[in-house]
Amino acid sequence: MITNFIKTKCTIQNKSSTTGAMGETEAWVNGETRWCRRISVDVITRTAFMQNNTIVTDKFLFDGIVTLSLGKQRICYQGVIYELAESAQYVEGKTIVMTKRGG
Repeated sequence: MITNFIKTKCTIQNKSSTTGAMGETEAWVNGETRWCRRISVDVITRTAFMQNNTIVTDKFLFDGIVTLSLGKQRICYQGVIYELAESAQYVEGKTIVMTKRGG
């Protein structure tokens, strides 16, 4: 059973690219704000992803269905950026997405 303890907000940012004289410029634009819960992953989960050459530090839990695209969206949670590590999973009416804490 997945808990309903979702009490903080995060912002889903969308990638915006423009092409100019100096080449392509990438920018991140704030999108929708959603209620979520950030959960640090345990050592077993972290190790399992490392075997596939993927770094995962946290997972986010959202109520309902949230569509997120790898490389096109990221999560800003309390001023920290989290890059998506894999596509979202939908379990018991919740969306779960694995992320890597950015710098």
